Amino acid sequence: MSAPTSTTTRLSSKFLVSALLLLTFLVDTVHSAQASKTKPALIVGIKPLFKREDSKALESTTATTTATPQPPTRPELVTQSLEKNADLYYFGLGSNMLRQKLENRAIDGSKINVKSFQPAVVYNYRLAFNMKGFPPLEPGMGSLEPTTSCMDAEQQLQQLNQPSTKQQDNAHSSISKPLCAYQENECHGALVRLSAEDYEKVMRSEGVGHGRSDQGYEEVVVDAVPYKGRVVQAVALRARSHVRLSQDPAPSQRYMDILKQGAQELGLAPAYVDFLNQHPVQQSSAWTRRIAVCNLALYSSQLVSFQSKLRKLQVWLLWRVYVPPTANVLQRILSELAIGMILLPGAIPGSLCFLHMKRTNKMNGMMKALADNHW
Repeated sequence: MSAPTSTTTRLSSKFLVSALLLLTFLVDTVHSAQASKTKPALIVGIKPLFKREDSKALESTTATTTATPQPPTRPELVTQSLEKNADLYYFGLGSNMLRQKLENRAIDGSKINVKSFQPAVVYNYRLAFNMKGFPPLEPGMGSLEPTTSCMDAEQQLQQLNQPSTKQQDNAHSSISKPLCAYQENECHGALVRLSAEDYEKVMRSEGVGHGRSDQGYEEVVVDAVPYKGRVVQAVALRARSHVRLSQDPAPSQRYMDILKQGAQELGLAPAYVDFLNQHPVQQSSAWTRRIAVCNLALYSSQLVSFQSKLRKLQVWLLWRVYVPPTANVLQRILSELAIGMILLPGAIPGSLCFLHMKRTNKMNGMMKALADNHW
């Protein structure tokens, strides 16, 4: 019985690989066929910008590279404030616009004391979702991204004052494009005043300040203009180049709901709230999301490392077949089928891990949140 079983297993594996390659080819073909077509705007002032060349750029950013990112240098404003134990202003543009979430996100379980919390705007920057996530559950996370006008102004200033470095040139050339753009070159969010200690708690919760080379965000100093008050220098977070997608994917419905709730409570400008309400979100079937949850359970159980080659291959393949919700119906169907096939090999053993976590009540915070939202 072992020989026929082995033969059947090999044939099944070959069939799955062949089917996956065929689906990938079909997604690529449909992408190419649609590359020259302009899609209609979703709402007034918002333009769909996802193109075939940006899909290739998404793929290239997820491929494993030989270059190791260097640990980021913290801004002088931050280092001096920490040395003097002085307050800092933080500009939150994603889930940290929701005050309750910000106050309770310290990784040590303590509460973050917010000294002031008010709406503000940063000009020549935009809300981006270009922090590489995990499709189909959380394709992209929030990040502050310079607009073209901001980059042009900085380049002109550098040319007048001093020659730019290679690192700065790379930063300018890696500006990301939005899936849907706000009608103005500005980003609205929460201007938060924090003590040095609480500022560090927020940064630690975002994976910032440890001095690690693989840190996902970098601190950037911006001029924040409160709706009522004077301009202040604040610190915001931008996705670093090794995890920064050149084209925004769609955020998840869960993530966007937090942003919309925060914007409403904060009292952001009505036009900006409308922009958030009408921004496309990731659309996936229930079965695809459950497969993805089970697949992540395999890595969360530590049976397979998040840094394993299998995981990296999965991520590369997922971005290879990913399409945004602004794509046509055929593209989305083919993409979802391909995503399901990519995740299924890990989801099968992962489903056992997931059930074990639920029965033993040993589910970590990430898996519990995923189960609550997608199961």
